Amino acid sequence: MHSLPPIYPRIRHAGFVEQAMRPVLDLIETLGGNREAHEPVAFPLAADSDLLVSFVVDTSARFVTLTREGLLETGLDTQSMYELAIDNMLRLVAPNVRTRDFGCYRALVAGDGFEACMLLLPDLWQQLAQGFEGELIAVVPRRDVVYFAESRGGAEALGRMCAAAEKLRAAAGSEGLSDRVMALTADGWCVRGTLDAFAPALEA
Repeated sequence: MHSLPPIYPRIRHAGFVEQAMRPVLDLIETLGGNREAHEPVAFPLAADSDLLVSFVVDTSARFVTLTREGLLETGLDTQSMYELAIDNMLRLVAPNVRTRDFGCYRALVAGDGFEACMLLLPDLWQQLAQGFEGELIAVVPRRDVVYFAESRGGAEALGRMCAAAEKLRAAAGSEGLSDRVMALTADGWCVRGTLDAFAPALEA
């Protein structure tokens, strides 16, 4: 395990495999390779979410998506890889994690583009939710932007947050992430609506 290069979590849009990986996988299959072995290791962030949790390997030259074959070569199972990736991420960004206040909503700041990956740290969000009325609501328009607010802060507050997120997501184009509005619950993240239809989040 100690010989492994640094491996980190990465939050991607669910269309990542279809849009970015499909041409590569099609070529591998055409050349007689094992398509399944070259598929990325990925799983949903939450039920009904449009986000996937995947892994990237830091080769020093670039980040490479971890495939099923690559995972097998490490000798680790998915859970062990997940724990290792989280530990690596925390060593890198933990000293930099802070929040930025936008008045009716806040942003989580981590640095190095790991903001979206902070969603994988429930204890952190439980701390941030202390004193909130209702649920903590989060939106993730880009991998380096996470906005959050309390569900009972009012329609205007959530509306401003969602509008700001949608503007960033649209500007990011293919690099944009989620249009979902998610709530932190005892069972993890739960989808409560979308950026343009967030009213269900107000009812929590």
